[in-house]
Amino acid sequence: MQPFKSGQVVAMWLLRITLVLYLLFDNIYNLRQINFNSFRFYIAFAFVIFAVLLFVGGFLSKPWLTVLSGLIVFLLSAYQLFISYGGKLDIGLVMCLFPLSIGFFFLCQGNK
Repeated sequence: MQPFKSGQVVAMWLLRITLVLYLLFDNIYNLRQINFNSFRFYIAFAFVIFAVLLFVGGFLSKPWLTVLSGLIVFLLSAYQLFISYGGKLDIGLVMCLFPLSIGFFFLCQGNK
């Protein structure tokens, strides 16, 4: 059976949309309470902004915005993974892998 190559564009857009929605809903609590003294607020804000920029980068002809946003989402997810690691594998740790892998995917793929 051959891969469905024409569905690749749709799959990439679904990944973009899913990443934006996931990061928005995951960080909405930290963004509701605007606290400029909290580092967690800045991390949540950066997650949402760069996820939206990754989505917007899909409309551009050059891949620079998608690649940059993928890099930032990847790095922020790696930071969260590092911070939340408590010596055991739990669901919170696994959920950090989702934006990490999508960020890395768009870092490597761009707008292909």
